[in-house]
Amino acid sequence: MRHTQVKSFISLSLITFSRAFPYFVAKNVLQCPSRCQKMITHRAIHGSRRTGSIDMEPSGRSVTGVVYDVKLGKKENFPVVQIYTKEGCTLCDKVSDVLKSLREEHPHSLEAVDITDPDKSYIYDKYKWDIPVLHIDGIYWTKHKLDSTEAIVALAKAAGGEFLEQKGEPDAAAMERRMAERKTQE
Repeated sequence: MRHTQVKSFISLSLITFSRAFPYFVAKNVLQCPSRCQKMITHRAIHGSRRTGSIDMEPSGRSVTGVVYDVKLGKKENFPVVQIYTKEGCTLCDKVSDVLKSLREEHPHSLEAVDITDPDKSYIYDKYKWDIPVLHIDGIYWTKHKLDSTEAIVALAKAAGGEFLEQKGEPDAAAMERRMAERKTQE
């Protein structure tokens, strides 16, 4: 890595950390010059064009909506896949690409649900650390990644009415409550 790449990486890492832990940054003013403190604090509060938002502040561009639909003449029993996502989620893009590559051979519709939409705060609380999260016809399927073999099996089961809820559905809010309870017990 060149010096400028290393410098950019360190800067982005600090900004990402400050966005994830703004209260830590605010309480423990980093041991750096005041100009650096102001930059990190400003980016933690207002965001950065490079790192994207990891909090619930909407960017103004919701990604909620139908990504693609089964052709009108083919809507018999084909599954609807919901992808819980947000703007700028690169893992979500990869999962969407896998599903798009299968849509002709294994017909299904794909709907995006933006967890940062104001009316989706409950979903945000559950999935904020785990997107992409996928459901088939409203039933939890998987999170984080997807390969085509896994997708083919699940879509075939769903088309045949045999798809069952999978284990491991994330719930960040419940996890945070458990962690808070443990801290109060200590």
